[in-house]
Amino acid sequence: MTASTDVIKGKRAGMAEPAQNDVQKVPETKGMLLQARGLTIQTRAGVSLLSDISFQVEPGDLVALTGLSRSGKSTLLHSLAGLLKPSGGEILIDGVDLYANLKAFRPSIGFVPAEFALPPNLTAAEILQEAARLRLPRRTSRPEREQRVLGILQTMGLTQLRDGRAGGLSAFEKRKLSIAVELLGYPGILLLDKSAEQLTPFEEVQITILLRELSRQGLTVIQVDERCRSAGLSDKVIFLAPGGLLAWFGPPDEAFTYLRNLLPRGVVKDLFGLKEALEVLGNPQGQQGLEWAKRFKGHAAYQQYVDDPLHDRYPDLMLQTHPLIRIRLKNSSQEKTPPAIIPRAGTVQKLSLLIGRNLRLWWRDKTMFLRLAIPPLVALVDFGLSSPSHLNPDRAPLIFGLLVFLVLLTSALLVQNEIFKERAVYQRESRTGSLAFAYSLSKVWLVGFLAVYQGLVWTIIHFIATGLAGGTQVLLLYAIVFFLVAFIGGVLGLIVSAFSRTAMTTTNWLLLLTIPQLLLSGAVVPAASLSFPFNVLSGLDPSRYALESLLAAGGYGQGLNVTPSGEWPILVMMSLGLIALLVAIQQRAGSVRT
Repeated sequence: MTASTDVIKGKRAGMAEPAQNDVQKVPETKGMLLQARGLTIQTRAGVSLLSDISFQVEPGDLVALTGLSRSGKSTLLHSLAGLLKPSGGEILIDGVDLYANLKAFRPSIGFVPAEFALPPNLTAAEILQEAARLRLPRRTSRPEREQRVLGILQTMGLTQLRDGRAGGLSAFEKRKLSIAVELLGYPGILLLDKSAEQLTPFEEVQITILLRELSRQGLTVIQVDERCRSAGLSDKVIFLAPGGLLAWFGPPDEAFTYLRNLLPRGVVKDLFGLKEALEVLGNPQGQQGLEWAKRFKGHAAYQQYVDDPLHDRYPDLMLQTHPLIRIRLKNSSQEKTPPAIIPRAGTVQKLSLLIGRNLRLWWRDKTMFLRLAIPPLVALVDFGLSSPSHLNPDRAPLIFGLLVFLVLLTSALLVQNEIFKERAVYQRESRTGSLAFAYSLSKVWLVGFLAVYQGLVWTIIHFIATGLAGGTQVLLLYAIVFFLVAFIGGVLGLIVSAFSRTAMTTTNWLLLLTIPQLLLSGAVVPAASLSFPFNVLSGLDPSRYALESLLAAGGYGQGLNVTPSGEWPILVMMSLGLIALLVAIQQRAGSVRT
């Protein structure tokens, strides 16, 4: 049992607190009392996902959350993690409402999602170091962060893999790395969804043994366990029935006896474990879940493990079973107040971290040089369009309009998956604190870098194609306009990447946003000839102002009533508006679902 040995050896290093020399610097590690009272979650259409779920998990408990398929296990876990606000009921942590004090409790809740939501091209050490900068208090020194990372690596048995890229780890190692990230911030509660990657039975047991060791240090742990392999090692088991109803909460040995007695007559009950009992008892008919929940509420176990603890009906008995938490809750003057909000990484720190990450990821991306080769290749079209024999006043609007369209589309395509591919990573990191502004600016910074590159490429190739006519002043104006068009195209690509749900839809949305710009820019039909509502849309089209600026700078703007430098400031204002829209989309993507 390698995992167990690693935990025992690294227990002190991984979970021990640094010196408590600054109450605003180091959080207090302690187990937390988690209570769900009448928890109900419904979709907007009124479909019930969870119904009247109640239980109480004591500090230091390891709980297996299991049940049949689509019984609401992940939904319950997301709600306990502060990610899905319930329609009814409440979730209390140490007697304080979770969703009324979500910002204060977020650092206290570790949540391991089903998918591997960590950058695959970063090493295990880099991932933990970045997570430490985001999750540990702002005034934690660099040596303290490094010591914490080393301790967690040792605790999770990942020391030998610290320099390996996360994408190359096995499913078991990825699972341990995901847990390691959540342990960095000294959580009081650790929640684990089922792993999307297949683990062997032995690996699942190893993970459970590791979690059991952590729970014995006071951590409250709940893990989704579809196969019931961890139930025997757990302190409590939560069974959810079809329809999101509570079918059992209590010790695993009593759960086995309770469910086995519900098996139909004629079944050889001695051959059945928890998983087999669930499969036999499962019934696709909707009323089966209601029957299970009703039967459990009438059982003595419901009174003993749910009703009495939630209402504290036998405080003396509770004091004997969990003395530390009971004394703390009853005697502390802070019983009904949330924990203090300790400052963590600020916007500048987050922005610096994310920009550095983007640079590393781009440098390690095998397609980076291919993507950088695309703008020069596309810009070669300029040689065929802008030669002195082709570029005349009559054809100039169409030629410059096509150039603007190509710059816009190319820039957008370069980053169309930049946010989409990192959605799971972003949502995981934003759970611990607001990240929308810093994350959006880090991507905008990348777009700005690419826009400078594309602006230079298009300007140089255009002037070579036209024989370097116009001088340095025209060259500078062209460079500014091409840069702004590339920048706007890149931000549009980020916006599409942020709200798209599949990789296919990103390209469709980009074409939908860019092709109309060519038609409304005045390149095909003069803008002055457009009627309502197309003239209004043309006034909102950045390609129109870019086209007019290029025509004026090249001396082809007769009748446009514009100066060479009179239009590009409008492009700057449009860029700022698009950035604000991107931030708003990212803010919504990281918010609590209701």
